[in-house]
Amino acid sequence: MSISDIYREEILDHAKNPRNQGKLSEFDFEYKENNPVCGDTITLQIKLDEQKQIKEIAFTGGGCTVSQAAASMLFESVKGKTMKEIEKLSSQDVLDIMGIETLTPSRMKCALLSLEALKKGIIK
Repeated sequence: MSISDIYREEILDHAKNPRNQGKLSEFDFEYKENNPVCGDTITLQIKLDEQKQIKEIAFTGGGCTVSQAAASMLFESVKGKTMKEIEKLSSQDVLDIMGIETLTPSRMKCALLSLEALKKGIIK
């Protein structure tokens, strides 16, 4: 099995069994973002701790495998991060988290939907 096959399996696993999917009973902020081109949606909720680090994160939404797996994988990776660390995240960071070198422009929008929601949500 190649490394790309391993990453592909992980993406499919996150799409079928998304981590942090659901709603939080208490949260500090909530933000909804959608991709009108393909209909993907993400609504995220974040609870911060006393040090303003992400204590809990949850999302709901729907869409393609790429958008839902990216949300699951990205949100899993940001637990414990500060708002300043979140602000520094780039599209390349999302691709690295997913183990993908490149995507088509339309799939890139799908993969970055959760990052867009995360960044807009924290500065809202």
